[in-house]
Amino acid sequence: MSHLKYAHTGNLGAGEPGRPDPDRVIEGSPHFTSWPLIDAPTMSGVWAASPGHHRVIRGPDTVETFYILDGEIELYEDGTALPKRFGPGDLVVLEPGFRGSWKTISVMRKIYFTSKI
Repeated sequence: MSHLKYAHTGNLGAGEPGRPDPDRVIEGSPHFTSWPLIDAPTMSGVWAASPGHHRVIRGPDTVETFYILDGEIELYEDGTALPKRFGPGDLVVLEPGFRGSWKTISVMRKIYFTSKI
């Protein structure tokens, strides 16, 4: 068994389309495209989103780290007054139990890593 995992991202293809659950949409009609690349204890891939605003609820045992390649987002964390804005080059961690909302300001793309703890 190899202890090396890797992915080539030069030609991702069409990807897998998705949308948030309708009851989680706050504004707009956001849609997503994902390209899962590595299926391992730490899963990773590329994910893109169109403008819109939707609720995000992470489980108590899932952590997501992502690096924004393109576009801008705002993350609203429940219990905080103001959103945090992120764009190209920003590295963000959503810790287990994160609750809030995700607003895509301009078409965005990220590389993500999710793990169960």
